[in-house]
Amino acid sequence: MNLNIPILMYHQVSPNPHPSFLDYTVTPKTFETQMKILKMLGFKTISLDQLTAYREGRGKLPRKPVIVTFDDGLTESIEHSIPVLERLGFTAVYYMPTNYVGIKSGWMVQEINAEFQIVDWTVVRDLDARGFEIGSHSMNHPWLNRIPPEDCYKELEGSRKRLEDFLGHEVRHIAYPFGAHNETVKIIAGETGYHTACSTEPYIANMNDNVFSLPRLNIGMKESLLDFLILIHTTKFTSEDIYVRVPGPLRRFVKKYVLGRKTG
Repeated sequence: MNLNIPILMYHQVSPNPHPSFLDYTVTPKTFETQMKILKMLGFKTISLDQLTAYREGRGKLPRKPVIVTFDDGLTESIEHSIPVLERLGFTAVYYMPTNYVGIKSGWMVQEINAEFQIVDWTVVRDLDARGFEIGSHSMNHPWLNRIPPEDCYKELEGSRKRLEDFLGHEVRHIAYPFGAHNETVKIIAGETGYHTACSTEPYIANMNDNVFSLPRLNIGMKESLLDFLILIHTTKFTSEDIYVRVPGPLRRFVKKYVLGRKTG
């Protein structure tokens, strides 16, 4: 079995991408196309619980697993992603910054001079009830590697407990805000009850990765469909390599469905 598992990182899905957030936004049409490509290529979405169970020898994975994740709990992202995912029989992980649930993403003002609405707790409960995995994204979305360890501990433990108290079950997974972490942050993630932690390191995950620093592939406006196809198969190639170094079946798929060329 191929033990490489692409973990896709989305933030915003919007028909009106904000110019300061293009690296982290896709349009609804693009998102739907990307998910259809995954389906057509035989990928099956899995949860992080399935991944940890497999790593612990307690389960099986499909032949071509992929994990779809969303950071920040942005309203537009959830409104536009859920119908597509459910229609295709896919699942996803939604990471919530608990102190911002129901209000706007105030931490973004300093970063990009913009803010977006975050879903309220009713939507969080609905996502959980519909089988989507809910994870922590800290309480206040800080750079965890820049704050004192005791504050980091409060951010991670406080967010997990808030989610667990509300949902009534264990919350096992976290994504570091901004992907910011170091060895101390990873240790704290384990000590505060998490089983996995996702970073923003741009690689395809495999079974040798530290579970408290899982890499993810960021998907935004700058990634064309061709880039997307290459990303989910390897993070070492660029679009210029496609006719030389990309496997034949993928190359033919790109020619036929992306570039519109006939294949022999």
